[in-house]
Amino acid sequence: RMGAKGMRRVGNGKGRALRRWFTQGKKVDEPEVPSEADVVIVGGGSLGASIAYHLAERKVKVVLLEKSKLTSGTTWHSAGMLWRLRPSDTDVELQAYTRDMCKKLEKETEIESWTENGGLFIANNKNRMDEYKRLGELGKFYGVESHLLDPSQTKELYPLLNTEGIYGALYSPGDGTIDPTNIVMAYTKAARSRGAVILEDVAVKAVHTENSGGDRPSVNEIVTQQGQRIKTKLVVNAGGVWSNSLDIVGAPGTKLPICAMKHAFVTTESIPGVNPSLPNVRDHDKSVYLKTQGDALAIGGYEPNPEFWPNVDPDFSFGLFELDWDTFGHNLEGHLTLCPAIEEAGISSTVCGPEGFTPDHKPLVGPHPNLQGYFVACGMNSMGMMLGGGLGREISTWIIEGSPNLDLFSFDIARFHPTLTEDQIWNENRSHESYAKTYAIVFPHDEPLAGRNHRRSALHDVLLEKGCVFQERHGFERPGWFSDEKSEVHKYDFYGAYPDLTVSGLERETGDPIEQYLYKDKIEGDCTFGWPASHETVKKEVKAAREGAALFDQSYFGKYLIRGKDSRKFMDYVSSARLDEEAAPPGRVVYTAWCNQRGGVEADLTVTCLPDGGMDAEFYIAAGGATATHNLRWLQKIQRDENFDCEIVDISDKYSMLSLQGPESRKILEKALDTEFKESLESLPFSNARYVTVNGKSLLLIRLTFVGELGFEFHVPYDDAVDLYNTLQNAADKIGVNIQDAGYAAIDSMSAEKGYRHWHADLSNAVTPFEANIGFTVSGSLKTKSQFLGREALEEAKEKGLRKKLVCLVVDDEKAPLHGLETIWKDGECVGYVKSTAFGHTIGKSIAYGYVHLGENSDVKKITNKWLKKGTYEIGSMGAKHSATLYPKSPYDPTNEKIMQ
Repeated sequence: RMGAKGMRRVGNGKGRALRRWFTQGKKVDEPEVPSEADVVIVGGGSLGASIAYHLAERKVKVVLLEKSKLTSGTTWHSAGMLWRLRPSDTDVELQAYTRDMCKKLEKETEIESWTENGGLFIANNKNRMDEYKRLGELGKFYGVESHLLDPSQTKELYPLLNTEGIYGALYSPGDGTIDPTNIVMAYTKAARSRGAVILEDVAVKAVHTENSGGDRPSVNEIVTQQGQRIKTKLVVNAGGVWSNSLDIVGAPGTKLPICAMKHAFVTTESIPGVNPSLPNVRDHDKSVYLKTQGDALAIGGYEPNPEFWPNVDPDFSFGLFELDWDTFGHNLEGHLTLCPAIEEAGISSTVCGPEGFTPDHKPLVGPHPNLQGYFVACGMNSMGMMLGGGLGREISTWIIEGSPNLDLFSFDIARFHPTLTEDQIWNENRSHESYAKTYAIVFPHDEPLAGRNHRRSALHDVLLEKGCVFQERHGFERPGWFSDEKSEVHKYDFYGAYPDLTVSGLERETGDPIEQYLYKDKIEGDCTFGWPASHETVKKEVKAAREGAALFDQSYFGKYLIRGKDSRKFMDYVSSARLDEEAAPPGRVVYTAWCNQRGGVEADLTVTCLPDGGMDAEFYIAAGGATATHNLRWLQKIQRDENFDCEIVDISDKYSMLSLQGPESRKILEKALDTEFKESLESLPFSNARYVTVNGKSLLLIRLTFVGELGFEFHVPYDDAVDLYNTLQNAADKIGVNIQDAGYAAIDSMSAEKGYRHWHADLSNAVTPFEANIGFTVSGSLKTKSQFLGREALEEAKEKGLRKKLVCLVVDDEKAPLHGLETIWKDGECVGYVKSTAFGHTIGKSIAYGYVHLGENSDVKKITNKWLKKGTYEIGSMGAKHSATLYPKSPYDPTNEKIMQ
């Protein structure tokens, strides 16, 4: 076969043709740069244009500024393929809306942008086929038509493919291709008709900020290169690869975690048998795609050794790079194997342009944590076409209403801890790994190898020596589970992808490839759609917590102090649960939701009304560590919007959090505490806190559990954590009790058995507390006159009744593993899908949490417990159905006897 360099090349005309189109086409009469605007969008690509349209649709005075011509950055050379079947419900909804918008805008503007030629996924092994079955299963709820094909059916659909040795395929006939130029023209035409001002050849020189109180500066105006000033309180950075070129004056810490890389596809000459009706093809195992271009094919993919473009040229417009055939050649063999006809064809053009990639291959959107009024909308990872419509709608809603309609946390810039975004080496390493794994199977228990050991607990080295297999969340190394071997995370070796051990474009060394990597082996053992290799180990940890004692290091939690004149008013306003003096006296711990104005849950956490002494504050907040930056941003926003006179202090990295759980926990604690505090321990009720001393050192002791057992949390200064850990272990030894070190895999199992929620899994801004079955966090406040945030919307929701509700289902078959996104069936009708799942090691079965929905045409007007209990349930998993039992209360200890002992 001919290699990449042996293939005939016939020019590179695509870029020149498009440049002629823009320079010779009719120019729109552009208005003057206005002196003020509600929102200024920087960047005229597909996402910027979509945001402009959706803001204008809602009567917002919006200005879009493009430094060159519309689409001239990365949009114009996009492949434009749209695939709705994704391992994310949010992705499915966003892309379905994008597809609908293309069709809607075609009717309104008469600019055609959508070709519905379908999409075809090729599977080369059982694991990949299982992933496709999983995607197809979720599509059943969303009405996305798909078909599983065997090799002969795949060949019939696409005769040019070599189907020898393939396992099968997934075909989605409703997918297709977006014309990148035309969709932007359609958005901007429709936006202008609604009053949007869209200006080309107007570059932004700087964003000016001001300090008007609060913890963060705020946007004040933008200044163009020509010297014009636009007064505005909100700027959207939709600059793509060039987003970090935006000069933000007076606001440190606003660097965005984007890496520019060279990303390519080539277009063949005419190939007999190729026609526009053939579906787009992805062979994820070969890391390649095929896209029809008339009677030719555009071929591309994701190679393991991409070239970085670190010095982004701010004046780059309609530009392309010379294609590096050695890099592109990594995947060319896969193209030739998949479609042998390519080898006989010449190359008509090469397209190698810049694209922005992020540390987890997901977009960057939302309000920046360090600057009020600064929205991010970039880092599309070559998905700007397929996500542009949906994200334009959601970002616009976020700007206007304070929160998006969908759960966008996986895209939210606040998913990254601020110390990560400022670390360029971390950004480059993680972005390389996410790029190289673009087409890898998405397993629920996978972990990154790049960018590790960035934030660590005081106990990290102690637990590492005891066999801890760590998980990374928000840059923090948290315990996952414990093995009998030390499994260290090593310096990232770029998977040995660069033969000369130098990262292309960055000119820095990769280090030698790691030949034997025990941690990687441990993680890959859990990357399966069957039972993970750690299954029995986690079972042991769960058993210890249920029957004896287990110790969890939960130091990755976000921890905040609230102090000052309006502290209680602030907490009572932001929280759905009552935090007035009667309901939350000093020492009381309250589980609450934080709701937005629509009643959606922005966070769920505990708020402790602190007793006197110790932390020198009125309130102490502890919340899941993965959402720590998101939660802090929400607090700061509400404090600023409502002008509360109080201080928010982030002590997340200054304090450690240990949790001792199990029926033996009180005995161990009694032995560990200093003498004067032992008598009061028995009288410490559940959900209460007090200061105690261990070895003469003060700490905050909270009687709480997230696993459903008698248990205690220790909130202790970072430097005292190791001493506390050793003291607890020694105390247990003295009374003949073994403390089992345990991790979050065990927590996930036990919390599922107990019915505890996980934000961004079965709880989010897209649902209310009533829908999430935690209405108890609201009911007390609704009986008072408290004007907490979201009250009006929640009162209305309660009056109307529920159209969707979270339910707990337990699979009857003990041998059926679940992984999330399975469908939920009630009396033979698909009524929802699984949002979170875990195997309950105590009950010995898989547990699923998901929302049951009433369809638009349902005869049932609202969901009631009676309606839920009446019927037969099944869970659809990869094409099979498993009978399941509804649990109105938690499967384990529904009366809370274990907790209250």
